[in-house]
Amino acid sequence: MPLLTRFRHVHVCPLCGATVERVHRHFADRLSGLFRSVHRYRCLDASCGWEGIISTIEMARAADGATRPPLAWRTPALWFVAGMAVALAGAQGTRMYLAHQAAREASEARAFAAAKRLAAASAQVEVGQSYDGEILPDDDLRKADNPSPLNLRRGCAWGIPGRNPYLGTVSQALTAARMPPSAIVKFEALIDKKLVSDRVEITSEGITTASKRRNFDAASFDMAFGNTLCFNTRVNFQKGHVEHADLYEATDADGKRYAVMVPYVCGNVSVLADYEERNGYYTNGQTPEPATWLMLVSGFSILAWFVRRRERKVDASANRHRQ
Repeated sequence: MPLLTRFRHVHVCPLCGATVERVHRHFADRLSGLFRSVHRYRCLDASCGWEGIISTIEMARAADGATRPPLAWRTPALWFVAGMAVALAGAQGTRMYLAHQAAREASEARAFAAAKRLAAASAQVEVGQSYDGEILPDDDLRKADNPSPLNLRRGCAWGIPGRNPYLGTVSQALTAARMPPSAIVKFEALIDKKLVSDRVEITSEGITTASKRRNFDAASFDMAFGNTLCFNTRVNFQKGHVEHADLYEATDADGKRYAVMVPYVCGNVSVLADYEERNGYYTNGQTPEPATWLMLVSGFSILAWFVRRRERKVDASANRHRQ
């Protein structure tokens, strides 16, 4: 009789040798089944009551009085391949993370130096005056990837409302600000139809909704004026001066919420940020964190431990029954 045919037709309890019946597998059993053929059985002998998972080959060997069977060559080979895949994925993820960290640290260093220069220049702007900031450097990704016709600057001070009204379109302003296209389409429709979400009061101290429930950062927002979009613009009005604007809100395809204001005095399309939100420009790329790879490795390790533990438990029970 062929070996596989013999094993396929052996269905006996590994403890008492009685007949067993096949029952539904648990979730953990199905995970074990990814690496070898296992099923869950229950002994029909009421005095035994054994239930567990075991491969058909192991069941046949247990019925013949053998102890733990040697692993077939395919099982260790599969574990070896899986381990190598996890190790390579972890190494690649680590390299990506380290490269991302180095790039981010370099970018933060440049941003910090630029912020110091902008702060010094902004400090020299008198209250109530406007300052058009500085042109973005060539190594700034926002400039290199700018798909709009607008000029890009940073560190502006908005002190004279209506001095330089915006001449471009809503789409151009939001595209230059690197907002996701799925959100830009919504804002175009909202602003075109005047579907206002709320109204805001603009002062040097803050940008607040009429309901006083939300506050936006008046010291760092992106404003389009003339043919320019300026990142990290700040309000520099005279003390007590107030301007008003329509507020529009929409979400992108991922559910992230954005807020855009359009002041009555100049129509400057501006992308706002809540105080608790992190300043910066929008990016679509994501780099895997080490925790992702750690979870993957841990998952394989736990699965291997679980399978091995169940196998040892079955072997120990079978040995005790024979004794």
